[in-house]
Amino acid sequence: MDAGRFLFNFEKDKSTFVSDLETKLDEFFKWYSNFQNIDSITKIEICTSDVSCENKCSIPINNRFSVIDIAISSKKLKEILDEHARKYGLEIHMIS
Repeated sequence: MDAGRFLFNFEKDKSTFVSDLETKLDEFFKWYSNFQNIDSITKIEICTSDVSCENKCSIPINNRFSVIDIAISSKKLKEILDEHARKYGLEIHMIS
């Protein structure tokens, strides 16, 4: 499911990215918590397709690359997810 997209310039401060991400996650958790038959959240993807090779190689536009542990640490992401899950009474059971 694509819960939403937001643009971010990685030349900005990472704390701005984290703040914007928290806002987007809050919107999603609030929306999802209103469902009647709620499944546990098992997968979170934070990806970009806006990348380039240093040697100008061709990267297909459909390729997506995770920015977890680049733009935000796994630990910080887990803290944010756990906080929002508690706030909205949701369960998170990540599947590797």
